[in-house]
Parts: sequence; C-alpha cells; structure tokens
Amino acid sequence: MKYLPVLAFLAVILMLAPGVMACKDIVATNDATAGNYSLLLKVRDPSRPGLQVLCMVNKSYEYDYHTPWTGRDMHFITQHKFIGVATKGDVPPNVIKMGMALSDAGIAYGDADVPSYKTNPTKNAWDDFDWIRYACQNASTENEAVDLLIEVVAMHAPAVAENLFVVGPRKAFVVEANAVNYAVTEVKGVNVMSNYPKALWGKYALRKAFIASSFDRTFEGEVRKGRAIHLGSLLGVRVLDVSSDGVVVRQVPFGEREEIMKGEGKVVGFFRVDVLDCMGRKAKLRISYEYKAWEDEMTKRLQAKYGSLTVEDMMDLSRLRSSDMGGMRGMCEGNNEGAMIFKIPSNNVDMSMGWFAPDQCSGIFVPVHIVDTNILPAYENGEAAESAGKLLEKFGRGNVTEECKKVERVFMNENEMAEKLASLNENAGDVLTISDTQMQQQAFLMQKIFMTAGSDDIKIAADVWNESYAKTLRNIRDAIKKISSDDVKSRLASVAVSIAGSRAKIAGIVKNDDKPIKSYEKGEQLINDKKYSDGLNYLIKAYDGADAALFGTHAESLTTGERGADYASIVLGLIFAGV
Repeated sequence: MKYLPVLAFLAVILMLAPGVMACKDIVATNDATAGNYSLLLKVRDPSRPGLQVLCMVNKSYEYDYHTPWTGRDMHFITQHKFIGVATKGDVPPNVIKMGMALSDAGIAYGDADVPSYKTNPTKNAWDDFDWIRYACQNASTENEAVDLLIEVVAMHAPAVAENLFVVGPRKAFVVEANAVNYAVTEVKGVNVMSNYPKALWGKYALRKAFIASSFDRTFEGEVRKGRAIHLGSLLGVRVLDVSSDGVVVRQVPFGEREEIMKGEGKVVGFFRVDVLDCMGRKAKLRISYEYKAWEDEMTKRLQAKYGSLTVEDMMDLSRLRSSDMGGMRGMCEGNNEGAMIFKIPSNNVDMSMGWFAPDQCSGIFVPVHIVDTNILPAYENGEAAESAGKLLEKFGRGNVTEECKKVERVFMNENEMAEKLASLNENAGDVLTISDTQMQQQAFLMQKIFMTAGSDDIKIAADVWNESYAKTLRNIRDAIKKISSDDVKSRLASVAVSIAGSRAKIAGIVKNDDKPIKSYEKGEQLINDKKYSDGLNYLIKAYDGADAALFGTHAESLTTGERGADYASIVLGLIFAGV
C-alpha cells in the first residue's frame, strides 16, 4: 500500500505524456505563402505501423462500414474523389484509413492524436482515419468539412481525441475534439501543432492540474538556488544550483538532474527551461510547457518567411531534427514516417496537389495531383517506402537530404511548367498524370541509386540534377561516362528514358506531335542494349523536339524564366484560339 501514491503518480504521468513520436501539422494560408495558394504539411508517425503508401479513391466509390456504437453496417458512396497517404493494407478493397487526404473540392485534411480518456469505449468506435474519411468524402466547402467533423463528435464516435486540420482554397481551420468536447479555431496566416490540446486545455483536468494552468502559461524571471517554479500546477522545476556558467535543475517532485549552460535550453520533464542569463547567485530563466516552447520555435521559423512560404520551405521544415531544435521534438523522429505537403490554389482547385515523401529524411518528395488518373505502383504497394526505409538504415536522418533536394528542385521547376500547360488543356489529367508518374519513377530510381552506389557514384548521380530536365539530360550524358558501377549506369540511363519519354508524350497530347516519340523509342531501345552514348543522343533529340513543338525553340538554349515566358505565350494563344 505504501507504493500506491507512487504508482498513482506514474499512472498520471503516463496519461499526460504525449508519447515520444507523434504527427505534426503546419498550415500556411494565402497571406503567408509566396503565391495565391495555401499549404498543409503533415508529418505522419503512424499509429498503424507499416509502409506508407499513396492511395487514390474515385468519386462514387462504394463501401460498407459500421456505426460507431451498435456496429450496424452503413453503406457509403463517396461524393468526392480524394488522394492521400495510408499504411499499406489500409486501402481499397479494405477500409480506407488515410492519415492525410486531399479531395477534389480542394480541401486538405490532416490530424494529430491527443492522449485522452474522453473517447468512445466500445469496439465499434471510430478512429481518426474514419473521422477524416467521413468529412473528406462528403464535404464540398471548408465549412461543410468542419460541420462533418463536429457531427462525428455529436455521435460520440471517436476512439481517440484529435487535433484535425482543414485547409481549403479560401479558409483553414483547426478542430480540437474528443468524443465529448470540441473547439474550432480559424487559421489566418500560419499555425503549427502536434498531439496536445490547446483551445481545449481547460477540458483536460490532469494537464491543467499537473503541468500548467493554461497551455500558454510561461514563467520568465530571476531565480536563486532552491527555488521551485510552478506554472499554476503541481509539477514544476526546482533550481538545484546556480553559477556564472549556468544552472542545475530538475522536475519536481520527481525528475533527473539537468545541467543547462548560459544561453542554452533543455527539456526538463514536461517543461522547457531556457537559461537567458546568469548573474552570480541569480539566473534569469524562461520556463514553459515543452510543446508550447516547441510550437513557439516552429512558429518563429514560419514567421521569418511570412508572405514568401513555399513548398520547398515546407520540405525543409519536415526534415528538422531534434538537434536543429535545441533538443526539442524534431519533425523526423521514427521509422515508417511519411510526409505530405498539400498545395491548394485559391482560384483553380483542379490544380490542387500534394508532394509525398515515404520518409522525408531519407526519401525524395514526389508530386501527385487530384486530377491524376494513376499513381506509380511503387508508391501504392510500398516499394518506394521500403526503399526510403533502407536509405534511412544506411545513411541515418539527414545524411542523404542534400542529394534528394537536388532532384526535388528540378521536379518543382518542371511541375510548375507542367501545371501551366495542363491548366488550359482539356486533357489536363493526362498531362499531369504523365508528368507526375514519371517524376515518381525518376525518384524511385534515384533512391535505388543512392542505396546501391558508392559515395563517388552517388555524388555524380546527384549532381546531374540541375534546374531543368534539359540540363539534367545533358548532364546524364556526360556523367554516365564517369560512373564505375554498371548498375548505376543502367538506372541513371533509365532516368533519362523517363525524362525524355515524359516530355515526348506530353507534346503528343498538347500539340498532337508524335515525331519526338519516334526518337524517344529509338533511344530507349539503344539504352536497353546498353548503348548509352547513342541512346542518350536520341533521347536528347526527342526531348528537344518535344520542347520545340511546345515552346518553339530548343530547351538547351532557354533559361527557366524564358521557358516560363514561352508557357505564358502558349496560354495566351489557347485563350485567343478559344480553347
């Protein structure tokens, strides 16, 4: 019996702890971004472990699922097409369990689990994926999406408390909810959040009693040795020693000693302690809930680029490690992570899209548009995720990121051009499907190269990626002569085949010009025969022919800006032609 208070205290700590890993979400609305669009980044540390895959569900898809209390079957028909990320096996014909999703209404969804006892206790309770699916498949506006999420609360359906994120072309919201309570906050600008309550903090009695009286409660002031600081709560931080160099502290009533030097900070139990200054026997400290400090640091990074935030910025944020965050939670934490950045235009939701990385700290982000008709099988069956997982084992977090970013920068430039071509073409879905699936193919091949190649060949292969496909193709022709591995040569040549084939096929759709296809097919055959030099010459000829058909000149002589101007000319021409 004498250990009962200790056991009870430990039980409370376990209930309060958000867990080592958790989903993280970042929202940037139109005013905060570099263009006329909104962004939603979700990094998924899956509660349903396994390989992370892309999934596409078409409008009018039918399935059965149970009611949240009685378990009676209900029949559902999806009112919207949607794409997203799920754990392998949580896709049709099984029940769809997407952890982040984008519908053809131009509405993106994400979530982060919140530990709570305010949940539906039955075996028929709905999980977070059911919650997202219920809104995503039905909502045509942001307000409808919020109403449908709240409807799930009204049914007392949730098996888990959630922070739910809704980002559309005009509005964005955070919905904090469990099976009993909810709070809706409209986002204007930027928002970052993980697996803790904020607006609902007061509804979680244990957090309020043990950690802080409110989420935002912060102490900043001078302290001496022996002082205990509480944020209106039972737990706190005691100062064990103060010197001119720093302090020694621990969480009270139980916790490990932590030494923190002047100008630095550490997580101490549930709290973040920053040593702002030391003055003899006194120190100036700032103490807050650890995730309040984490949120402040992430928000500071977002505010530094307010008004100019891009997809690439979100990619960079998704790759932050704990060491980048002063020991606080990194965006990269566990295995089988997946990240997706949704981009929703304000004026043309048909161009809504996502950038997916099966593991953002070891894999390459690839595009997928809501109008796409296909996804490369490697991204649907888990092969791409398995490849990224092997890269994580080989290199660790962040050690192949610069190589991945070189590929991604070309993808982003070429994707922008493909979108401009597709936006006024009646076959927009075909154009973007070719562009997206071929970028997926190229990324998958590059991940395989990074996995099998030696360090010299990895550098050569990564360095071929430079600004545009036109330059990259020519770089491949030069680089393939320097590569020692036959396997790497073959895969890099296959990248060239994909690049040339993509452009030739798009020219066939947009300009009805099949001449580049013939050069492409000849080049592909030569590559298959290991005649790389001749094959690459034919592939470059095919690419240049396709670009000449699309833009009226050869790509090798164009800068990215000049190519953009040519795309604008095409668009104007289509308008005046009445297309």
